[in-house]
Amino acid sequence: MNFRKLSIFYETALNLNMTKVAKKLYISQPSISQAISEIEQELNVKLFDRINKRLYLTHEGEIYLNYARRILNLQQEAIEAIESINKGEKGKIVIGASTTIGAYILPNFIRKFSEEYRGIEISIIIENTKHIEGLLLENKIDFAFVEGQVYSNEIVKETIWKDDLIFIASSDNKINKIKEPDLKIIEDYKIIMREEGSGTRDIVEVYLNSNNINYNIAMQIGHSEAIASIVEAGIGLGCISYKCVEEKIKNGTLKKVNFKNFNLRRDLYLVKHKDKLLNPNMLTFIDEIKKVRI
Repeated sequence: MNFRKLSIFYETALNLNMTKVAKKLYISQPSISQAISEIEQELNVKLFDRINKRLYLTHEGEIYLNYARRILNLQQEAIEAIESINKGEKGKIVIGASTTIGAYILPNFIRKFSEEYRGIEISIIIENTKHIEGLLLENKIDFAFVEGQVYSNEIVKETIWKDDLIFIASSDNKINKIKEPDLKIIEDYKIIMREEGSGTRDIVEVYLNSNNINYNIAMQIGHSEAIASIVEAGIGLGCISYKCVEEKIKNGTLKKVNFKNFNLRRDLYLVKHKDKLLNPNMLTFIDEIKKVRI
């Protein structure tokens, strides 16, 4: 077994099309077939079914694909680790962040970090928690900060901050006249919610369901700012991080709905792949951001 064969298998398993793989890797289709055949002989299993000139991964192929991805990721990380030693303080960090953290917590810190460590380039990808999890598994990002649960046993997490979720209403919403409304009143309102896969949405829905609230999701929006704007316009209620609407609440364009006995505090996590080797630049970034208080 060698990395060349492993790469050929990996690309073939992803594309299930030898023509595409041949063009991508600049090799012939017979070379692809030979490499896969040699791996199958070494493993004494069939990795692909070939039916009506189409490729399908076998169960054994799916298992092998998972390990092949991790091996190739580790190989790339080893190369990058050696390069980072030669570069000293120069390097690049690719960070993932779920929407709230990426928009409201990281920007100021990254600006200050970049001023102090000018040789380190910082890139950030902002997506919902579900997409961030996928990027970690594919080694597209080095580590991430998320507000929702991750489910792969390949990812390790560490609580780094706490965050309060609140319900918001427009300044002229009739709900503001009720001193401490019961949470059940939510059933009479349209709810503006984050999209599926969002950590915020997962936490809010678990809370509402556990309290037997039959809520009505009128809109699903991918950005907290858009939710705030829609609610501000008088359309329903929203539930988002207090960090996202702190200024709007202070200036009175939005109101916090103080439901009776409602307190929804969540953990915000630092997450990484368990096989990820963090270089000194990444460790420095993590050490510094752990000092941030929100």
